[in-house]
Amino acid sequence: MLSQEQHILLIDDDLDVLDAYTMLLTQAGYQVKACSNPLEAQELLTKEWPGIVISDVCMPGSSGIELMELLLARDACLPVLLITGHGDVPMAVEAVKKGAWDFLQKPVNPAQLLEQVASAMAQRSSYIARRRWQKEQLHASLIGRSEWIKQLRVRLQQVAETDLAVYLHGELGVGRTLAARFLHHIGHRNEQPLIIGELVPGNEPPLEQWIEQAQDGTLVLRHLNYLPIAQQAQLIRLQAQQPLPFRLIGIGPSTLVEMAAGNIILPDFYYCFAMTQIACIPLAQRPDDIEPLFRHYLQQACLRLNRQVPELPAELIKRLSRRVWPNNVRELANAAELFAVGVMPLAETANPLLHESEPLPLDQRVEDYERQIITEALNLHQGRINEVSEYLQIPRKKLYLRMRKYDLDKQHYR
Repeated sequence: MLSQEQHILLIDDDLDVLDAYTMLLTQAGYQVKACSNPLEAQELLTKEWPGIVISDVCMPGSSGIELMELLLARDACLPVLLITGHGDVPMAVEAVKKGAWDFLQKPVNPAQLLEQVASAMAQRSSYIARRRWQKEQLHASLIGRSEWIKQLRVRLQQVAETDLAVYLHGELGVGRTLAARFLHHIGHRNEQPLIIGELVPGNEPPLEQWIEQAQDGTLVLRHLNYLPIAQQAQLIRLQAQQPLPFRLIGIGPSTLVEMAAGNIILPDFYYCFAMTQIACIPLAQRPDDIEPLFRHYLQQACLRLNRQVPELPAELIKRLSRRVWPNNVRELANAAELFAVGVMPLAETANPLLHESEPLPLDQRVEDYERQIITEALNLHQGRINEVSEYLQIPRKKLYLRMRKYDLDKQHYR
């Protein structure tokens, strides 16, 4: 295998030519791995190796073009520079259309070779640096150690290299909008606007305004299931343009198949996202993420509140992992913030119905849980209704009605 320090893989079945090219490139400061067998060469590359390939076209066993196709199938952004004889020029031109960096005609002009190599190396170095930065950003921001979160990071990094429309679906609070934000952040449009449009039933959204604001950037549509059919048709037309005027990301609770079956979305709108659907699963289905997420949000809350990060007792960690978390990561973040201010978020009312000998009716379960959430928020914000209303994303009038229903008085929390 090639090391990270070897910048160029050089392939030619003519040993004299191989030695001459190696000497030229070495004198120019490059680390070169010379190989005379194209079949062996394809086994030398590791994924995201930070170098380039220079290959002769006509070789026994495998042509340079066949080798290039194999290498690009593994890493589509790997620069492959071909060297060809006069009679092979049409073939080399066709290879460039298939993804070759460029080709040089024999006899090779040394200055031209070094110029091509310098250009390819600069592009490759930039690409590898961006890939590493993307991974760092995703690991720092998409917290967890479950297999699902690992696959999500990989998937987002893959689609970030494209302009394809993406659809993120799952329950509330699972991180769909966070994933959309980071898909924009690590993509090549990250210096352009990120516009997040909220769709609501019964209201026609200002789609034209959002599209204008998102030009050359990213448009995220939350609750895609509420997008009117006429506006779906408008987005279908825009997604057929080249280059794309903006990247489109949809967020919704249901799969595209379910929405298409219910005639909620047009068939052509389905196909805009068909290859890039990403399911965001509930927190309860990825318990390995619960502890690292809780620690992350606890540290954030303590930093914001200028408090020392408290120790997490082993028993508390166990209870965190057993909890159902109906509101997913959002609820976990709220619990961490409560714990930061000394409020134990996992009191007896936490997930009380998993241990009942006689199951309670659904309405009673929902009411018990709603009362718990409001109580925790009142504790956290010391009864300040404006802050509680904003924290729970509920109008003040509706919050007061719920508090009256559960006999909760803000004065008791000051």
